[in-house]
Amino acid sequence: MKINWKRLAWVVFVILYAGLFFFNCLKPFNNWFAPYVFTIILVVWLAYEYYNKNLFFQSGLIPDSLYFWLSRALFALFFYSSFVIGIATVIWWPKNQMGLYPFVNILGIAVLVVSIYLRQITFHKKPNDREKVKYFYLSLCLLNISIALGYGSLFLLGYAVVIGLPLTYWNYWHEGKVLSDFADYIKKQGVASTKGINYTKYWGKYLASREKKPKQK
Repeated sequence: MKINWKRLAWVVFVILYAGLFFFNCLKPFNNWFAPYVFTIILVVWLAYEYYNKNLFFQSGLIPDSLYFWLSRALFALFFYSSFVIGIATVIWWPKNQMGLYPFVNILGIAVLVVSIYLRQITFHKKPNDREKVKYFYLSLCLLNISIALGYGSLFLLGYAVVIGLPLTYWNYWHEGKVLSDFADYIKKQGVASTKGINYTKYWGKYLASREKKPKQK
């Protein structure tokens, strides 16, 4: 595997900077260590995904242009705002903490690790395996919950259930619909078996068919 040294150097810098920044940011406050460990694992994971050029909140089973921009943008806003609220819980909002430190936070770390594992299952999928998309969006659901637990935030737990889970389902529903339409398109092309077919070629044809406008009489 060829190493992208520029991207790797940037990733290493970000991880080291984040490690120092959040250490100085959280250490003066009570019950800081477990949330700090959670934060570093989260940062390392995001850096790893950035290095591999993976989409953060989509499985990659469909072309990037076919994802719905609004659902993607709203989920990204939800995710990063959750991160900020989690940090703020430790620093400025101690009354919002669940208690039971560090057991709740350790549970959040464990859920985050499971979420990352399920995500990796998706990236090692067969291109036509639509069942694997369920693993990916389940990993997002767990990611939502892990942030609430990792920072021990009662508000984030409600935020994840009321806002995060519906947004996750919206993205899942949209991607599933596109995959279903693509499967129907493949059948109409007379392809008897999807095993070994050139998905790049057929996705290109599918995109071209969507761009065609009906002729006006």
